[in-house]
Amino acid sequence: MRRWIEVDQGTLRHLRYPNVFGVGDINGVPKGKTAASVKWQVAVVEDHLVSEIAGRQGTEVYNGYTSCPMITKIGRAMLIEFDYKNNLTPSFPGVIAPLEELWISWLMKEIALKPTYNAMLRGKA
Repeated sequence: MRRWIEVDQGTLRHLRYPNVFGVGDINGVPKGKTAASVKWQVAVVEDHLVSEIAGRQGTEVYNGYTSCPMITKIGRAMLIEFDYKNNLTPSFPGVIAPLEELWISWLMKEIALKPTYNAMLRGKA
């Protein structure tokens, strides 16, 4: 049986073990189980860990950011980025329109993301 760890969806702190945090697709959150989510999750966890060590409360909150590059045809893709509330949260406003089929989104998926994922699977990234 597969289960995700129980974390607060904003702080990513374990609900029963306060000195444990989750990052990535192990988290029991409604969204944000992609590699792209980790970039935003790490900053939140880092803030809370450093604050905990210093005897303070962390202030960063994870909003559920996730990214879903969707290939629509050869040479075209949509880079859809959104949060827990399904608000679009584009990383490249004015450059990559989240709801348009663009060659740059396809290029990013095929040239940058695909080799990175393959390297991760082989333990090289």
